[in-house]
Amino acid sequence: MTQEQKKLTDYEKYIRTEELLSLQKPDEELFCPDELTFQTVHQIAELHFKLIIQSIHFADKHMRAKEVTKATHHLQRINNHLVHLPAVFDMVKLVSPSDYHIIRLALGRGSGQDSPGFNEILKLGPTLWQPFKDLLDENLLTPVQLHQDAAKNFELFQLMQELTCFDERFQSFRRQHIQLVRRMIGMNTKSLKGVPAEALERAVRFEFYPELWQTVCDLTDLTGSSYNPKPL
Repeated sequence: MTQEQKKLTDYEKYIRTEELLSLQKPDEELFCPDELTFQTVHQIAELHFKLIIQSIHFADKHMRAKEVTKATHHLQRINNHLVHLPAVFDMVKLVSPSDYHIIRLALGRGSGQDSPGFNEILKLGPTLWQPFKDLLDENLLTPVQLHQDAAKNFELFQLMQELTCFDERFQSFRRQHIQLVRRMIGMNTKSLKGVPAEALERAVRFEFYPELWQTVCDLTDLTGSSYNPKPL
């Protein structure tokens, strides 16, 4: 029976497995066997990014509709993806550095910096601050007050915690990716875009919600002052 005559199962039709599995290079076109690993891992990552982007939009929508619990749910989903993404990229570490360079040269001017999903998350992540701030304003709360009165405003507090977790896990994902760069191509080199790899380390300092991180500092200072601390 030829491929054209093969009867597809309902699963194959729904998941579109034939199309999905045709998106990688065939064996005869691979520059080295692990190019399949490299390509597949990055395609998996783009699918994770797609789901994260969907949940960012849902979280934004629910916050604007004052549906706090639903917004929190979608942030939890985002954070679950960010737990699994580093393990996806760990598969790249199975590729030897010498084979990695063969793949890297095959990329031409391609670079992970061009990932549409990653760059969309960078753009959308900070946009969740305004609808959250609007919820705080409506309840006459500052982030510090929300920490202090968490029990009275528990749903909002949980939402704030998930926003902080989103920011933290995305930063952690970026740091882990830097470790992958260090392991595979080194940090005293240049990326495929002609940018020093060390520039990646500076980019990791970018925060989605600097106000929430400053709030933790403010809360610490407020708590410390109540104990009348003295210099050691």
